[in-house]
Amino acid sequence: MHCQLIRAGEIEAIIGDGAGHNVRPGIWAMSSIHHHFSIMKNMSSGMLSGEFRGKANTVLEYIDDSTSALKREPTGDYPARSRLVFRARSPYYLDTELTVRDSVDFIATRPKEGNERQVAYNCYVNSPEDIRIHFLSGGQWERFVPAVHAGPGSSIAPSYLKDSELEVWPVNDDPRFHWYKRNEKRFDEPFYYGRFGKMVLILVFDKPRWIRFYLSPEGGGASLIPGQTSPAWDFEWLIPRKDYQINRDYLFRTCLVYKQFESDEDVLREVRKVQQDLSYETVAQMKGN
Repeated sequence: MHCQLIRAGEIEAIIGDGAGHNVRPGIWAMSSIHHHFSIMKNMSSGMLSGEFRGKANTVLEYIDDSTSALKREPTGDYPARSRLVFRARSPYYLDTELTVRDSVDFIATRPKEGNERQVAYNCYVNSPEDIRIHFLSGGQWERFVPAVHAGPGSSIAPSYLKDSELEVWPVNDDPRFHWYKRNEKRFDEPFYYGRFGKMVLILVFDKPRWIRFYLSPEGGGASLIPGQTSPAWDFEWLIPRKDYQINRDYLFRTCLVYKQFESDEDVLREVRKVQQDLSYETVAQMKGN
């Protein structure tokens, strides 16, 4: 089995491995009873983790009718064991849990990637009319996507960290597209949302100290809808050298909330509910408040 339909309440999603196209293990499609159009990009995917992208030994695991997982064992070219669980939960939540365990030191063996272990996700979404993400910055709503791929502001850091706590991108003749492009605006809370007509997709993240956002207006490629593009609403966790160990499990959790849009205030209510229900670490808890 190479893909599985999971559903709960108002939503359903197709989770697939890399069969026939090993750059797309993740969410192949996602829709709601209120919006039948798939919000994940055709021939790409949502929640496409770098732990599986391009890895030939990624396999799909059936857990139950509402839960599926991707998993892979370490190989010589990528010596990490990874398992990503997708769980649909009523009425409109999709919980994800990625567990990663490295068998060699990724930071030491990949110096061009910096002094952190990168755990990155691409999230290629399908032709939204508004290609921006929405996030809180300085207590105000910011709505942003760079004007061009690899444009200024492609990388967004948290406002609750000091400059001295942020990563320093290494010198690299082939850098990742968002390096050296840090946005002057920073996010106040570990979440963002995007709009699909009358719907909203909210991504809520655990481990706020390590989370970063990075964006492209056309990272998902061309749209079948004339005049529109499929943006990349990407994100990553960066494990600092001081917190990194080999042969240790690291858990990274994201909750996707896909529902009818009501207001910015309702988005915040959903974020707080996810954080409480799933015991996600909040910024206040991170600061010891």
